[in-house]
Amino acid sequence: MHTLDAYRIPFVKESCSGMIAFHTRNAVRVHPEYVPQLAAMLRQTGFVEPFFQEWRVGQRFGLSRPLTSMLEWHVRGFADGSLDSEVEISRTRLQHFAARPGPYYWPLLSVLRSRGIPYFARSRIPYDATYVYLPEPFGASILIKVPRTL
Repeated sequence: MHTLDAYRIPFVKESCSGMIAFHTRNAVRVHPEYVPQLAAMLRQTGFVEPFFQEWRVGQRFGLSRPLTSMLEWHVRGFADGSLDSEVEISRTRLQHFAARPGPYYWPLLSVLRSRGIPYFARSRIPYDATYVYLPEPFGASILIKVPRTL
């Protein structure tokens, strides 16, 4: 098993994907020196900084990329090396403000592995969301299927 020397914590080599109801924020961590490099890599693959976004304490970047005409993949990086990855209703839709994002870590882990960036799990990495709910008037919701691969 490998360790990330700065933290002396084992880092994860593999993960899983599926469906889960709860979103664990900042479940993955890299060494803080990789945060700017990751942001640059994501920008090279089509991620952009959204005009409107909720900034959190310690956040260094927040980038998103369309997955479909209805869904976006949003990745946040923090000063301590924590990463948050979620799938959400596109910002081009008014429902974005009422919808709840779902976890979307598997594609992020694939990017980290393909670029040789070591990472580890702060807690159990949640399964990726299979669906995101599109809220509609009068309390109805429409299931939007999340793509499994990019």
